[in-house]
Amino acid sequence: MNEQHLKIFVESATHYFNHLSGEPATVQVPYLIEHNESLIYDYTGVIGIAGLYQGNIYFTAPEGMMRYLLATQGETKLTPENCLDVVGEIANILAGNARRELGNELLISVPFKMAGKPSMMLLAKNSRSYAIPIQWRIYMAALVVSVKG
Repeated sequence: MNEQHLKIFVESATHYFNHLSGEPATVQVPYLIEHNESLIYDYTGVIGIAGLYQGNIYFTAPEGMMRYLLATQGETKLTPENCLDVVGEIANILAGNARRELGNELLISVPFKMAGKPSMMLLAKNSRSYAIPIQWRIYMAALVVSVKG
């Protein structure tokens, strides 16, 4: 992945939050993340990447942000299950937007959703992994792009 590819993910994230609430997210400077680091909040949606590119991307966010997103969508049941659905939907939309820009060479899986810290590392082996910090209102989340190719 190069800087132009990362820009696609950044634009996708800002567009998503602006479309959802009319308030754009602030995307901070992406940075390299080491494979022994763990950047995980309360809820995480992971999308596997295959084809010309291989690895995964994941969106991770705190519980407060997920609950607030549910409330802005009119959901009254702010349950962990609904929080998982939202985090998976966000990951899927961000990956889908990138696929639209990068073409059919980017094959994406259905989202894998989880709460809490995973028992396995989410970063792809032998890849450069980038964390893209995303602030929306008072909440800080991250999109992690761990793809080689």
